[in-house]
Amino acid sequence: MNTSFGASRLPSRASIRFDEVLAAAERLARWRMGACLSYRPEADEAPADVSARLIASLGPLSGLASDTQLLMQPSAFGQDVMLMMQLLAAAQSRAMPVTIDLVAPEATERLMSQIDLLGAHHDGLGLSLSSDRERSLGDADRACVAGLRLRLVHERWSDTGQARRQSAEAFERLVDHVAGRTRHVTLACHEPQLVDRCVERLRRAGTAVTLELQPDQPRQGLLWVSRQRQVPVRSLLHYGRPAAPARLGTLARQPRVLWWSTLSSSLSALLPT
Repeated sequence: MNTSFGASRLPSRASIRFDEVLAAAERLARWRMGACLSYRPEADEAPADVSARLIASLGPLSGLASDTQLLMQPSAFGQDVMLMMQLLAAAQSRAMPVTIDLVAPEATERLMSQIDLLGAHHDGLGLSLSSDRERSLGDADRACVAGLRLRLVHERWSDTGQARRQSAEAFERLVDHVAGRTRHVTLACHEPQLVDRCVERLRRAGTAVTLELQPDQPRQGLLWVSRQRQVPVRSLLHYGRPAAPARLGTLARQPRVLWWSTLSSSLSALLPT
């Protein structure tokens, strides 16, 4: 399996190579877990190079036994709709699901105006929305009309009980808003009781649901919910330039340790029965 393109331009030992996440995705498959891959470009990497790199990765990824998806960052493409369409068309030919991550609020409206155009190039397109943002309810409406899958992210760091309650309420409000209106929802949330309630609501409305593990958050509770509810799980794997997460103490200085922790511990909760 040729993975040289994914590793060819990463100069730093701290950077995570494509062959590493490919091996990690293969390990996840043994635990009946899928993988969601997200690429962070190097500082000097041009958007056209990012597009070519990701298109080259589709062959090895499509050969995996696990449920594998791409999480596409529009900023990595310089917000260039033509480059994004090229990747989507290539992913469509490989039957590789792609989810667009709306992480840049200032670029969200422009991207949403192009969502029909992008969706025309991939019939398995998904959209990632944060429950933190007030506009996510409206964006969810547009995504449901366009027939997109949804990835709903609960990402607020809450320091007080009131803030945590408000954050949970916002997430549940977004889940309720889309339940029964889209064919599939991925929940990126690590609060077990909140996830359990949301899984119940989505299933009651006839919407399929998957859980997604984030590499910088606790996993035991989410894996327990997955097993009790028989919900599929994917793990988010970043590669390329590592990001140093805030508020995680010494782990922020060890991106490899942080990334690998999602894979190497707590997986016994998903042992085959």
